[in-house]
Amino acid sequence: MPTRKQRRRAQKERRHEYETVWVDEEGNELEEPPEDAFAPAAREKRSDGKSKAQSKGQPRNARAVRTPLPPSWRRAARRSLILGVVIMVLFYAINSKSSGSHRLEVSLITALLYTALFIPFTFYVDRFTYRRWQRSQGTQTKKR
Repeated sequence: MPTRKQRRRAQKERRHEYETVWVDEEGNELEEPPEDAFAPAAREKRSDGKSKAQSKGQPRNARAVRTPLPPSWRRAARRSLILGVVIMVLFYAINSKSSGSHRLEVSLITALLYTALFIPFTFYVDRFTYRRWQRSQGTQTKKR
């Protein structure tokens, strides 16, 4: 009787077994691959002689680069307020389950503390990101 390890190895080998099947336009299996199977696909040409991929100016898999916004205290405060609400609800739910009483004051104080600490943290992370992006673009101004 095969061991567990041998059974797993056999299952893995079966999962990775595959066979290439060539099918023609009508859906019939072919014994050999068609002649144009390994030839590069013919690119559609435009009237000016360029292919569609060349006309776009970007590779197909290129993503739009997201430029970070300059850091601002207002944006950091908004993000922190959202976090503060989530923290307050979370601690309120945890306190009510553990102690049996609803301690709104404790949850509110904890949320205010986390919010106050998160504002400068978010601002400095945004500033770091923005400066790093500027450095990569070569547009960072010299420090005074």
